[in-house]
Amino acid sequence: MEIKSKLTLGHQYNKLSLSEILGENSLKFVREGLYYCKNSASTLFFVDLEKEGKEKKFHFNNFFDDNFFHLDSQTTQNIKSPTIQEIINGQKTVFLFCRERQKIKSKTQPFIYCGRLKYFDHDPETSKPVHMVFQAIDYDGGTENEDLINLYSWDPKKIGGSSSISQKLTKKISSSKKKQYSKPNKTERKGLVTSRVGQGYYRQELLKRWDGKCSVTNHAISSILIASHIVPWSEAKSEDRTNVGNGLLLIPNLDALFDKYLISFRDNGTILISKNISASQQRDLGIDKKIKLRAVLPDMRPYLKKHREKFYQKAGLII
Repeated sequence: MEIKSKLTLGHQYNKLSLSEILGENSLKFVREGLYYCKNSASTLFFVDLEKEGKEKKFHFNNFFDDNFFHLDSQTTQNIKSPTIQEIINGQKTVFLFCRERQKIKSKTQPFIYCGRLKYFDHDPETSKPVHMVFQAIDYDGGTENEDLINLYSWDPKKIGGSSSISQKLTKKISSSKKKQYSKPNKTERKGLVTSRVGQGYYRQELLKRWDGKCSVTNHAISSILIASHIVPWSEAKSEDRTNVGNGLLLIPNLDALFDKYLISFRDNGTILISKNISASQQRDLGIDKKIKLRAVLPDMRPYLKKHREKFYQKAGLII
C-alpha cells in the first residue's frame, strides 16, 4: 500500500506513530527534519515554521503561499546535491509534515500532515541551504480543519519576521498561482463554520490579512471566523469578488448583522448601528458604539462606502 493511502490530510502525527503506520522502524529514532524511506521511493519533510533556537537567518523561509510551499534545504545542501536532484527529477515523492513550533509550554507538538509536494523552482541566489518552492499537490483551500487553516495562513510578519527570498522568485511564483474560486451555492452556513464563498482561497487571504483574528474583536478561533464580503457577491463585479479589500473576517454574530445591513463601519473604523436594534438587543449581541474595525486599509474604503449607502437606505443610525 502506497504512503498516500496510509495518511489523512490534516491529521496529527509524530515520528513514532508514523514509523508504525509506514513500517519504517528507523524513523522513530530520527531527530532531523528529513527522512529517506527505506520501503519506498519517498522522502518525508518535517518542518517547524518557527525555528526556536536556530540562527535568525533560518527563521522565516518556510511557509505556505497559497498552494505553494517554501522550504529551506539542509544547511549542507546546494541545488546540485544528489538528494536534491532526486527530488527535482521526480525520483522521490515528497510528503510534508508541518507544525507552527516544536514546543508549546515545554510540550512537544505533533506534526500535521500537509500532503505531497512537487518541485516548482528554487532561488538561484541561495546555497547551503538552498531555498526551494514546491507546489502543494494536496492543498485544500476550502478546508475546515483548524490545524491546516493555521498552517496555510501562517506568515512570518505575524511574529515580526520576513522572508529573505529574492523578488525575482516571488514574482515568478505570483504569476503562476492558480486561484480557483467558485460561485456560492444556496447554503451559506454550516453550524458556526460558514460554507459561503470565500472559505477557500479568499478566506485564506483574509486570514493572512487579519492575522487570523476577527477584524473587529480580535477573537482568534479561526474555525468560526467568517470571510464576509463587504459588497455582496451578487452585487460585486467579477474583479471585486476575489479582492481582499472587499472582505472582512468576522465572528458569526457580527457577520450576520453586517450581512443584513444592521451594522456598518465608517472609514475611521467606528461602527454604525441600526435603530432597528434595541438597546437590550445590542447588549445581548455584544455590540456598542465603542467597538470598531481594527484597521481600515485604503483598498477597503470604496467597498465600505457602498455598504454604508445600502445601510442608510435600510435603516436609521445611532451616531
